[in-house]
Amino acid sequence: MIKELIDLQRNSNATCAIIENKDIRKLYPGVAIKANVSDKFLFAHSRPPFADIIDEKSKNSEICYLVIKGIDEISIDQQNRYNGLVKDRELNRYFLPDNCVIVFTVENRNGLKKVSKELYHFAVVAF
Repeated sequence: MIKELIDLQRNSNATCAIIENKDIRKLYPGVAIKANVSDKFLFAHSRPPFADIIDEKSKNSEICYLVIKGIDEISIDQQNRYNGLVKDRELNRYFLPDNCVIVFTVENRNGLKKVSKELYHFAVVAF
């Protein structure tokens, strides 16, 4: 059920999904990064470091996932770094392939309370 809900986000602009950390293993193929990565990791390159992997996985699969782990573990200001990624499917002039689904993880249902209102507004909660 979780995977089916997430898969519905494919080819949908300005949306993402939120799942529990324990369900990350159900998502394949994909790339996972920690939500608390540094700004240098996200923005200091002409392309995000994970871009080539996402491009490769999206070519070889009907769907792929960009999983951002632990969004509930970082501040609202840090969460806001991902707004453009969700709204525009773009990060540092790199546009996600249409078949790539953005997925955030939280520890549990209580973690949803810590997700920024803006990100939550665009999310499908898949648990």
